[in-house]
Amino acid sequence: MTKDSDLKQQFYDVVIVGGGMVGAAQAVALVKQQKRVLVIEKTIPDASVLQQTPLRVSAINLASEKYLSALGIWPHINQSSKCMFNQLATWEQRHKPLVFSAEDIGTEHLGHLVKNEALQLAAFDEINALGQNNLEIMTGCKINKIEQTNEQATLFVSDMRNDKTNTNSNTNSNTINCSLLIGADGAFSQVRSLSDIGTTGWDYQQHCLSLTIKTEFPTQHITWQEFQPSGPKAFLPLEDGYSVLIWYDQASQVKELSELSNEQLKAQVLKRFPALVGEFDVVAKAAFPLTRRQANQYVKGRVVLVGDSAHTINPLAGQGVNIGYKDVEELSKLLAEVDMSERAALFQALSKYEKTRKRESLIMSAAMDSFYSLFSNNKTAMKLVRTGLLNLANKFEWAKKQVLKKAVGY
Repeated sequence: MTKDSDLKQQFYDVVIVGGGMVGAAQAVALVKQQKRVLVIEKTIPDASVLQQTPLRVSAINLASEKYLSALGIWPHINQSSKCMFNQLATWEQRHKPLVFSAEDIGTEHLGHLVKNEALQLAAFDEINALGQNNLEIMTGCKINKIEQTNEQATLFVSDMRNDKTNTNSNTNSNTINCSLLIGADGAFSQVRSLSDIGTTGWDYQQHCLSLTIKTEFPTQHITWQEFQPSGPKAFLPLEDGYSVLIWYDQASQVKELSELSNEQLKAQVLKRFPALVGEFDVVAKAAFPLTRRQANQYVKGRVVLVGDSAHTINPLAGQGVNIGYKDVEELSKLLAEVDMSERAALFQALSKYEKTRKRESLIMSAAMDSFYSLFSNNKTAMKLVRTGLLNLANKFEWAKKQVLKKAVGY
């Protein structure tokens, strides 16, 4: 693996823009297919970031864990960066909890909460362990333009490290050619924008406040969510004495909360959250809007989108990154036997990818919207419906198991 090589006029089988959790996993999958890959990412963090207070974590379900294990990524995640949970509880405020257990479906656990950086670094660790020389990484650059012909996609990229004052500089420009360009660069994807791929979607009325807490109680292996009139409140366990609290509320309320000190936030948590099992302190916070976005196309010529570049959904059920890993798995499977120089075979694989993944993503988005609408308001009719559904699930084990299997990706 080489970094920041002289990339002028180089040709690659695949260029991946975005080396985060999803993009890095995509790189691993394609490198193992002996494809020549270039990853373009702003910065690649080093392992020291894992020693910092955790702030961004993802719920990795059993299906994603199985796939990451097959890629060789999962074993590189150290124990302190992930926390297993074997129970999932949800309830309406002042009502009986609905508790899902790993025992319900005959598994040892339901998933893990993992630091985002740990997922990203584990992918690059696996590439290093392979000793492959068919992956290169380019950092500190800006993509200025994307062009396509029948034979290739071309990126015009400028090195921003040598001209930090002029963000429109084209000095030290590289022209990079490839058979396939993958956009894995997130919700505000440059690849999507420069390829003239539009989006549809909306912003939700609620925003989310994420609070990292330092706990004085043992690690909890349960994640829970209570539905309140103002919005859900959730608990995500982590290792090393940390956990994350998720607070959904109106945008104005989240803005006010984010301006409070950590001590003031603790007082609000004690007032508004279900009782935690012991003492804690708030040590970090982050606020962000809730959005739904769908790219109008997942494929345009030799450009294909994966992860948040293609879709963002309401994070209420923690399925976002898991859908991204499904994209990676499907695209990699379809490309496995494709000679990247064979245009017809490549385009056929991309067409299958778009058809399959867009359909499944839209179904999941619609399901999350229904879930959000049902549980994020205080209308009497809705309260009766959701209370009835939770009570029904508590009474019928078969229905409970089906919901749980869907949640873990099966």
